[in-house]
Amino acid sequence: MDLKRLVRHPGYDPELPPCPLCGAPALKGYGFATPFDIAHDCDCVRDREEEYLRALRQLYREYRRPKEYAESLPPGYRPYLEREFLHPRGWPERQALESFLERAAGSLYLHGPPGTGKTLLAVRLGLALARKGKRVLFLSEADLYRRARREELGEAPKLGEVTDALVLDDLGKAKPTGFAAMVLYEVFEAAWRGDMALVVTSNLAPKEAFARMGMDPGPLLSRVGQVVTVPGRDGRG
Repeated sequence: MDLKRLVRHPGYDPELPPCPLCGAPALKGYGFATPFDIAHDCDCVRDREEEYLRALRQLYREYRRPKEYAESLPPGYRPYLEREFLHPRGWPERQALESFLERAAGSLYLHGPPGTGKTLLAVRLGLALARKGKRVLFLSEADLYRRARREELGEAPKLGEVTDALVLDDLGKAKPTGFAAMVLYEVFEAAWRGDMALVVTSNLAPKEAFARMGMDPGPLLSRVGQVVTVPGRDGRG
């Protein structure tokens, strides 16, 4: 007796990712809320169990991380996830962006005039890291310092415990203080050590932004990885 004929097929769920080994579609009735809350229309879990379960964990990270990253974005920036960054054909800095994404570590400092698309580019870079399964958090400079205060009070976990990559937007706008300078140094230090990936946007070049903090910019400058000037005119008008 063919048992498959006695059991009604649940159908397929196109919203869930296919089998990471053979590409078979995911079955309906699962939410992928945990790494193993999914089933595929194949025998990989039986025939290649260890390989399948290992691949499923990575698939789960690649599926969930972009959703979590989107939730960390301010609502006004979420449409950026659907837009491509437009830059001049043959833009020489493109190789620096690709190199940063390949390493998924260190820091990438984007600077240039207002309205040239730095934040759009940073948001898209964060999405690319999230699609690699990285935990990515988006914070403005002021939000970073507020979060650091909460860490000191024990009201928030350490940044490194909840993220593999940080997108830090609009550096150079917050009020410079000794505490802010210390927090900023720790973030660049963590990226320099390879503990996380860091994408920074600013209207100011690194030396100018760090000098604004009222500190010797040398130690911070030595910890900056790739520096990219985003060209163009203000496109927000």
